[in-house]
Amino acid sequence: MRIMTSNIWGDYFGNPVNVREDLLFGIFKKYSPDVLGMQEYNKGWYNGNMLEWLSVDYASVGTELYNCDNTVGEDVFEKTNYVPLCYKKELGVLAYGYEFLTDTPDKSKAITWAVLNQNGKVFAVCNTHFWWKTGPEHDLIRNKNAHQLAELMKYLHKKHNCPVFAFGDMNTTISSEVFKIYAQNGIKHLNDLAEIKCEVSSHHGDPVVTESGRYKGSKTTNDKNYSIDHIVVLGDNVKVREYRVIEDSDALDATDHSPVYADVDF
Repeated sequence: MRIMTSNIWGDYFGNPVNVREDLLFGIFKKYSPDVLGMQEYNKGWYNGNMLEWLSVDYASVGTELYNCDNTVGEDVFEKTNYVPLCYKKELGVLAYGYEFLTDTPDKSKAITWAVLNQNGKVFAVCNTHFWWKTGPEHDLIRNKNAHQLAELMKYLHKKHNCPVFAFGDMNTTISSEVFKIYAQNGIKHLNDLAEIKCEVSSHHGDPVVTESGRYKGSKTTNDKNYSIDHIVVLGDNVKVREYRVIEDSDALDATDHSPVYADVDF
C-alpha cells in the first residue's frame, strides 16, 4: 500500500493552476499512490483538471456536497473542502466523513477521512491541514488540531479495529508539542518505522515564475527536522518499507511542498 500526501500550493498568490497541474499530475501518475491526500485544493484547483484526470483511476471523498456524521452541514461546504482524499477504485470504501478543525480561524483547515478495504484488509486514512501562523498563540491552535486528529484516529481505530494513517501539511516539525501529543496517544511517525528513511525536508519553498510563465523550483538544503508534511499511524503490526520526499524536478516546479509517500504493509 502506498500512501501519499501533497500540498499542491493553492493559487492564492497569483500562481495559476493551469501552468502547474500537468506537472503534479505527472508525479501522481508516476508514483501511483493507492491513497492520495491533497491540501490547499481551493477554488482554482476545483476549476482545473486534476480531479477529472485522476478520476480515470481514482474515486474521491470530500469533493461533493453532503451531510453526515462529523460534518457541519451542506450550507458551509460550497465546494470548499480543501483537503480531499482520492483512492484507487479497486479499494472499497466502508465509511467516510469530513470535519473542520475547531477553534481554527480558517475553513480550509480540516480533516477528510475514510475507512477503506483492500482484499479484506481494513484500514482508515485521514487527510488534514493544520493552522499555519507562527507564535505561541498559534502553537496552541495547532495543539488543538493535533488533539482533534488524535481523537478521531482513536475513534476510527476502536470502531473498525484497524490501523489508522493520518497525513498532511501539519505546519509543524517533529520537535514540536504536536508530536508529543501524538506520542501520548500512541501515534507514531512512519519515517521512524521505515526500513528506508528520508533525511530531507518536505518543504522546499515557492517556485519562481520564469519568462515562459512556467514555474521553476529547487531542492532544499534543509534536513528532515524542518519537514512540516508528515504521515503518522495509530495501530500495531504496521511495517513501513520506505518513507520518501519526492524531489523530481516536476514536483519542485509545481508546488512549494514536495509530495511525501510511504510504502506500508499491515
